[in-house]
Amino acid sequence: MAGSTTESLRQLYEELPYPNVPLEASGRNAIDSLYRLSWTTAQYARTRAILPSEGITILNVGCGSGWETLLLAEANPGARLVACDLAPESVRAAERRLRYHGFGEVELYALDLLEVERLGLQFDFISLNDVLYLLDDPVAGLKALKRVLKPNGILRANLHHAYQREVIFRMQEAFQLLGLFELPTPEACRRVREFMASLASDELRAALHWDPKIYSDDGNIRANYLLPGDKGFLIPDLMRMLQEAELGLVCLVDYADWDPALLFKDRAMPAWLEAELDKLSPAEQNHLYELICPNHRLIDFWAEHPGSSLVLPWSDEDWLRGRVQLNPILADNAEFRHNFAQAHEKKQEFAMNWPGASRGRLTIPGAQMAWLGSLLQGPTAVASLIEQAAQAHRIDQEAAQEQVLTYLAGLESFLFVMLDPTPSPDRSEEGTLNSAAKRQLPAG
Repeated sequence: MAGSTTESLRQLYEELPYPNVPLEASGRNAIDSLYRLSWTTAQYARTRAILPSEGITILNVGCGSGWETLLLAEANPGARLVACDLAPESVRAAERRLRYHGFGEVELYALDLLEVERLGLQFDFISLNDVLYLLDDPVAGLKALKRVLKPNGILRANLHHAYQREVIFRMQEAFQLLGLFELPTPEACRRVREFMASLASDELRAALHWDPKIYSDDGNIRANYLLPGDKGFLIPDLMRMLQEAELGLVCLVDYADWDPALLFKDRAMPAWLEAELDKLSPAEQNHLYELICPNHRLIDFWAEHPGSSLVLPWSDEDWLRGRVQLNPILADNAEFRHNFAQAHEKKQEFAMNWPGASRGRLTIPGAQMAWLGSLLQGPTAVASLIEQAAQAHRIDQEAAQEQVLTYLAGLESFLFVMLDPTPSPDRSEEGTLNSAAKRQLPAG
């Protein structure tokens, strides 16, 4: 991370490893975070292959106090996990957290991102959270990570959003003018609180995104109003950076929540607008969304070596011959299993927060829970689910097949379920978009 901000960041995270939370308060079993940090989920998004994490090698860059590292260990059972941070005290804090939670085998290093080749390892999965936008040259950072990314590996990173965080950037500049960035952390944070408390009105404080409860902790102030090197980006910036680093975009991690259709009532757009959207690439559609509604704090993305994946749409035959399973992040979560089983048993609507779903919320009607609940038993033949749906709804096989394939295709597009198709000798790169691939999960 060589550059003008490196030493400032090193000193900051030596003094106050981030996040500054007690060991016992670590965010284990947080489905949202586990989804983002799951190699199996990312690989399914990339290739539609179900690949277990046992035996892979993972690198966590900028591990801080170990919060993300702990989640990576939980999300990827059986993986070799290596973590590094430029601040030695942060590395020590991460080691304490991981040992406390039973992950003492994680390999930890005090190491700058630009020096990761010194580890002498190649990685299946590299994750860096809240790091890339702090680099003086993010492209140089991406290039360094690409050099240690295996040919079929995945890089997961994020960027602060230029529009959503615009107020914070303005306040950073204001506090730089007032000299607060040059002060020791306790004094700088005291002055930020005094400044905000002295403002004329609660309305002004709210407009500056100030919440006294959140910012009672010095770490939160330093991570926002006093963060050196902080920068904002847009989707075109991300695409340019990936191109310069010779990386390809798999997709945004919460890609469904960037759909321009979400901006319109009942997702109904004028016909001319739908026609214009069809002319745009997925990245251009995402950019349109952020121009109209910049509500994402982060641009969270999965990247790969360009051209290293080829995703073919499933045919109806793939579904009918195959087996479907819950995303392992769900299947291994006790709270999810309990809630899903209850909804299945009572044939009630099931709803949960899920990063892959539109607006981060997934809702399954009770009628579909009548047959979906059997997925709790493990991978299940799609043909068996069709039989269950036919019996539960007292409908014929054709109607049950259409219903089941529609819902499974929709849930699979959210990475909520995964399909393991029976290998087909005639499946080739000439696969075409078919009726199953075009299905979408009905609203509600």
